[in-house]
Amino acid sequence: MTPDISDVKKLLDEINAAVSSYDPILKEKARDLLLKQAFGAEAYSLKTAPSSGKDENNSAAANPVAFHQLVEKWTPDTQAEWALLASYYFQEVLRKESLTAFEVNKELKQHGSVISNITMSLDENINQNPALMRQIGKAGKTKQAKKKYIVTTNGINFVKDKLNGQKQS
Repeated sequence: MTPDISDVKKLLDEINAAVSSYDPILKEKARDLLLKQAFGAEAYSLKTAPSSGKDENNSAAANPVAFHQLVEKWTPDTQAEWALLASYYFQEVLRKESLTAFEVNKELKQHGSVISNITMSLDENINQNPALMRQIGKAGKTKQAKKKYIVTTNGINFVKDKLNGQKQS
């Protein structure tokens, strides 16, 4: 028997109220657990949504991790490394095609890592040799226009090495 829509809405409102005061990092997991308990199925999550054109058998896509779990494996030393780790999270874990400085900075702030100038930190990764990130687009002509970035293969390998505890030469 299918539950009445008003009953479902009431239950979802109760779940939202229950997790509203939770820490942002724990809120999503708590919500998923409550939804599973209420409806008996895994909650649909952006992290587990099908990717567009990328290998869906990738272990990161199969077992998505939260940003704080990446930080537990590697705590960056510089602001540029923090920006790179957050960018890696958006691209490789959340499977985003591109990312913006705003998204990266917002994620870092929620984690408690404040970057004094996110654009300069991203540019530092772009100016590495070899480049760890690349700017792929820009909305507008001004210097302050919204820019889109990706992490390069070298950047992905750099982060993976750090997450696996390997030192860079």
